Amino acid sequence: MISIAENLEIIKKQISLVAKGRPIQLVGVTKHQPAEKVKEAIEAGLTALAVNYAQEGDELRLSIDNPSVQWHFIGHIQSRKVKYLTDYFCIQSIDRLEIAEDLNSRLEKVEKAIYALIEVNIGREPQKSGVLPERLSEFLDRASALPNLKVIGLMAMPPMLHPVEDRRIYFKEMFQLYQKFQPQYHFEVLSMGTSDDYLLAIQEGATMVRLGTCLFGKRSF
Repeated sequence: MISIAENLEIIKKQISLVAKGRPIQLVGVTKHQPAEKVKEAIEAGLTALAVNYAQEGDELRLSIDNPSVQWHFIGHIQSRKVKYLTDYFCIQSIDRLEIAEDLNSRLEKVEKAIYALIEVNIGREPQKSGVLPERLSEFLDRASALPNLKVIGLMAMPPMLHPVEDRRIYFKEMFQLYQKFQPQYHFEVLSMGTSDDYLLAIQEGATMVRLGTCLFGKRSF
């Protein structure tokens, strides 16, 4: 059985070939993965990890207890769970102003600031979270004014179309949005691409990819 360290090395080589010199940050998605696998990935050199659920994330972070790891939150944010998010390095799934304002207020009280990405519903799917592209300008204007949330870019997941190539048009649209707003907001991050489409996402301009099963293997449940 191939190890996580070997998976990570293969993934890095693939990314290097596709990115052609552009720096790409790899974030390991820990959803339903045992702590042992996550620790193995850290030992192999992975420095950024993402969680989807607040309580599961707290448990995992406590069990890992490694100050060198950058923890990202990528799941849907429920209003009652905002209080659990102030210790993350980056929140990638800001999609409602009331969530952004609540988080900013909580961060002010503890005198902290964290990085944030705005989640875009690039496929305009009614069942998905995210800011609609046509409302992004107004959203960014208000969210970027919150002093304790450092909005540094955009995040998206395209419709899960097959073949995967059919997702390219959505990655292209995300990159266009990123380019449109980057000068005004000094964006640094375009987070898009997961285990089955990350190379396609990188081709279309992603600066960060979020990888779970291709790195850790199948989820435990």
